[in-house]
Amino acid sequence: MEYIKKFKNVIIIISILFILLGITLTAKPEFSALAVCRLLGAILLIPGIVRIVGFFRRDAYGNLLNLDLVHGLFYFLVSGFMLIAPKAVITAIPVILGIVIIIASILLLQLAVNLKRLQHKRWNIHLCLALITAVLGMLLLFNPFAGSIILTRLIGVSLTFTGAVNLWGIIYIKRVFKGAYHGDGSRSLKNPLQF
Repeated sequence: MEYIKKFKNVIIIISILFILLGITLTAKPEFSALAVCRLLGAILLIPGIVRIVGFFRRDAYGNLLNLDLVHGLFYFLVSGFMLIAPKAVITAIPVILGIVIIIASILLLQLAVNLKRLQHKRWNIHLCLALITAVLGMLLLFNPFAGSIILTRLIGVSLTFTGAVNLWGIIYIKRVFKGAYHGDGSRSLKNPLQF
């Protein structure tokens, strides 16, 4: 349970950083691409460090099938590359962000499907958010915009939207779980998804 709380906190921090960076890029598209690369590198350090520390804090049995060390090292290496050699990464930023945003949209789609299976009334809101997020990710991935200012604003809008949707999702899931379980961990009889 403690790991879930830490994971939730990491997602909240990353979402807030995405929103702040997105607002900055939308308002000031002339913001240096090098600064964006370094900032994204710093953001990626957070989940990398959390996963590596989490791996070493658990006992050997808890880590037997856990890939936190691999994920943490991957984040750490990508982050280090972005901080040390940002010019090499700048041309790939739209593609990298596009892939990250598409992955986020797939996770939202999974949440929508799970809510539909639970016969939740508002599952279609999650589906719409997943589709919008996927479209923004594909626009970044395939980069149909020639002008760098338009592309920078699109990156800003995509980051802001993705961060806001992730924050909303965490808050929503927290509400669902609060309604599903009593303070002692026992399951509630009422269906928490029917607000």
